[in-house]
Amino acid sequence: MSAWVERILQEFSEDLSRFWIARDPDGLLLDERILHALRERGFEVLPFEDSVAFRTEYEERYRSAWEAGKEGPAKSLVLQLLSSDPNTLPYDYQCIGREVRLSLADLFPKLSYRMIRQIGTEHHETLFQAHNSDTDQTLGDGATREFILLHVFRISPLLLNRPEDFWREVMRHHNRGMPLPRFLAEHVAVKLQSTPVGELPIAELFESKTRMVRAVQDQWRRYVSGRGIIDEAQEAAEETSLPTISIPFEHPDVRALVDTMFLEGDLRPVKSHISKNDIPDWARVGLADEHGALSDFVSKGVERIVDALPAMDATHRNWSDLARRLGEMLFRFNALNAEFSEPVERQVRDLQREADVRLKRWLFRNYADLPSLPVSNGPAMIHHVPRYLASRRSTGEERVALVVFDGMAFDQWIQMREHLAARIPGFSSEESGCFAWLPTLTSVSRQALFSGLRPREF
Repeated sequence: MSAWVERILQEFSEDLSRFWIARDPDGLLLDERILHALRERGFEVLPFEDSVAFRTEYEERYRSAWEAGKEGPAKSLVLQLLSSDPNTLPYDYQCIGREVRLSLADLFPKLSYRMIRQIGTEHHETLFQAHNSDTDQTLGDGATREFILLHVFRISPLLLNRPEDFWREVMRHHNRGMPLPRFLAEHVAVKLQSTPVGELPIAELFESKTRMVRAVQDQWRRYVSGRGIIDEAQEAAEETSLPTISIPFEHPDVRALVDTMFLEGDLRPVKSHISKNDIPDWARVGLADEHGALSDFVSKGVERIVDALPAMDATHRNWSDLARRLGEMLFRFNALNAEFSEPVERQVRDLQREADVRLKRWLFRNYADLPSLPVSNGPAMIHHVPRYLASRRSTGEERVALVVFDGMAFDQWIQMREHLAARIPGFSSEESGCFAWLPTLTSVSRQALFSGLRPREF
């Protein structure tokens, strides 16, 4: 167990109380690793979001069982409160609850609280280790930004002033699922303003994977068109508004990352029937108009996914990413004709079975933690969707719609996405996943989607 998780757990002793109040304005308890570790020790964490809903849950499932001498759903219940104001809770809770206070300001006393509260909980462990080992004095806002960039994201803006260095870092971070928070992306943009890459939309490229992928896709079309290849599916598509600074695809570091983006489905290979004699061998991964080449493409993609299947300690985001990558691969596999799909069919089916087995094992261990996760970075479960959409409205989005395609698989969505991208100039999509309630019936899971409630709250 990591030092970060141990530090949080030391606040909770199993023998002290059955009912705990955690004043947690920074949402530190709502981390998958911490939720799981608490549950293994007999603690159940329940966010206090609605007074009536919480009291119903507490009285019917916990208090009644404890008063009857039974253990109930858990030995102890932790009321997680995203506030430090003592007057936000009913008086009887304050009388019986053992109080714990958790704050980033207390756990990272040498760093700027205003800065560290803007990064995701998944980075707290790395930052905690760096804070304890590499800080000798209190740092202000600017120094804290630099500290987080260096120790959490492994970025030094001073080393990104060449195009190959800049694009390598942008692609690498998105391939690892680590986009920069806006305040850090804007900081990097300011630092690079007077460099050769200063005219690029630096903050957008570091913050948004969709923006980065659109930029690379557009530049790839320009790269191959300069060698006589025309992307037939994208001739009418609107180009991005990037300036004329091109991506150095020939550079070994950039070339390796572009290869990965094609294999994992982030980039779409160019379709053309024009001769490719002037295209180097390494670039053929981005050209797909021969079924034999597509078959090899699928086979390599399967191998990469097998090597990256999530382990038991993976997060729900790891599984969402796996679902997207698997869907991209299945979309390409289903596009093959029988002659070329048969050699890789067994490889694909073996991957699907292994993914199913691992997901089942992971669910038995981690599913109970998912309902309590925060929605700020996207819904983890289907009943989080209404609150997530509401949060987007509250941050200024004028229009938000929920459209449900019942029973559509990920590879089928990708088929629709490709169709739209080929016909709508500037079309883009941000893709992620969330978990359904079990059983996944209309009366259970989809009612949770539209109501924003857990099934037992219907």
